[in-house]
Amino acid sequence: MLRNFRNFSDVEFDFYKSGALISGENGTGKTNLLEAISFFAFGKSFRNCHDTDLINFSSDHLHIRGEFVKNEHILQFESGIEKNRKKISLNGSRINRTSNLYKFIKTVYFSPEDVEFLSGAPVFRRNFLDQALSQYSFSYLELLRRYSHILKQRNILLKTEYENAIKKSWDKQLINYGSKLIDCRLKYLDSFIPRLQKNYQCISANRENLSLKYRYSFPRRESESLSSDLEEYLEEIAGQEKETGHTLAGPHLDDLQFEIDNHPVRSFASQGQKRSTAISARLVQAEMIRVKDSETPILMFDDVLADLDKIRTRNIIKLLHSDHQIFIASPNAAIYKDFKLKEIKLELLP
Repeated sequence: MLRNFRNFSDVEFDFYKSGALISGENGTGKTNLLEAISFFAFGKSFRNCHDTDLINFSSDHLHIRGEFVKNEHILQFESGIEKNRKKISLNGSRINRTSNLYKFIKTVYFSPEDVEFLSGAPVFRRNFLDQALSQYSFSYLELLRRYSHILKQRNILLKTEYENAIKKSWDKQLINYGSKLIDCRLKYLDSFIPRLQKNYQCISANRENLSLKYRYSFPRRESESLSSDLEEYLEEIAGQEKETGHTLAGPHLDDLQFEIDNHPVRSFASQGQKRSTAISARLVQAEMIRVKDSETPILMFDDVLADLDKIRTRNIIKLLHSDHQIFIASPNAAIYKDFKLKEIKLELLP
């Protein structure tokens, strides 16, 4: 049920287990409906916006409700947003921290903007990895939150005339949690990368090879530990950090480098190759959840296949497990007829 959510004033949807093909002209709310479904997985929009932006222009509040079936248990979510205040409940109990929703509903959103995490700044690729890992492991989310707090406090300290002993204390915490964070990422990528390569080879019909490398923000010597390397580098750049007032090394500045046939995707890949790479990565994100928790996440395609050739589109469809609930939003439903999903035409809504 959606009430005053984006362009939906008051409407209810009942979806099939297989999902739905959501069709309609631009402006009818296709992406908005995907956004509403995924809200219960993240407690916020997958767009970069404020909660109040979700409220219909004609109102000052919204109310949404969703019912999910997971492992034969019914999960009833409700949320209301009014005047910068948000309330979310699960089966009648208040959810005080939105990140706790990561434990319950898993969704993977395939967006046209996914090529940004390949073409854009390193922060896009870190955000992709952090979100994928947070869905895969809730303990990683807790670790990331702790590291972010330490980083913020250390940056505040660097802007002051600090005592060296106090800085050493924050250095120790940053190195400790930063090393743990990187270690979690590397272990995740050990399983992620082979699956990524396999998916991309399937999508490209074995015409291209995709690889992925982790790029550290500090010199890495394989003979030394992560913490030793990070500690040594922070000592080297202590003067620069004091001058800039920012922490200049750590997992918050690391990067991922995707390569096709040993050429960086960011610089050399075509739009079709970038789109195929992004879709491959999202499919592995879903597969990792599926393998670890025996839970099949909900997949949401926001018209991401429209620009791909028929061979790549057909091969992507082959990679999908039949037990996924799949939602596809598109103004051209004919492109997705092979998915055999029930169509919801938004123009026909009352």
